[in-house]
Amino acid sequence: MNKNKIIKICMLVFISTLIAGCGSSPEATPTIDPLVVMTDVASTIQAEITQAVLLTPSATIAPPPTATPLPSTPTIPANASEPAPALPADSSDNAQFLQDITFPDDTILWQNERFTKTWNIENNGTTTWDSSYKLVYWDSEPKKFSIAQEGQSVIPILKYIEPGDQVALSVKMTAPAELGTYINYFRMMNGEGQFFGDSLYVRIIVGTEVDKTPTPSG
Repeated sequence: MNKNKIIKICMLVFISTLIAGCGSSPEATPTIDPLVVMTDVASTIQAEITQAVLLTPSATIAPPPTATPLPSTPTIPANASEPAPALPADSSDNAQFLQDITFPDDTILWQNERFTKTWNIENNGTTTWDSSYKLVYWDSEPKKFSIAQEGQSVIPILKYIEPGDQVALSVKMTAPAELGTYINYFRMMNGEGQFFGDSLYVRIIVGTEVDKTPTPSG
């Protein structure tokens, strides 16, 4: 109930009391007890306030937003124990290993030494390699022990390689910190995600400074 309504009720009570007190015949008009009237008014006001509270809808608290998980980064198949996508029987993609240009098999390197492995291969298929073709890290011994540097697991073909053309492909690598022999395998992959051609590999021996092989040129 608003303030003006309360004032009006109180004015009516006061006027009624005044009229009752001024009457010439007390017996003609019954005496109104102001306390009783004020009590009734207070009860009416309280009842209306209670009713207004009950009719007022309560605020609804929205639930906290649910965090959306970030999509994981897609990866290229990199384990030879898992079958690679098969090439169709009539596929015209093929690649042939020709020679190691740098770091031939069993080159001895220091621990954590950085080096660049380069192979020479030939497109001996009948398709032209474009930017959808790439050299991909495939497997390793010991298993899952890639020595390719970060960002070097996929090497894109940056120019058109026609059938019969040769190309030198390089991968930046880092020798492991522990002594031993390590092999990494790479293969060509077409735009359909299918491996093809000869496997390319690098095989190094991590040794001490005494064992180190002189760094080959090229």
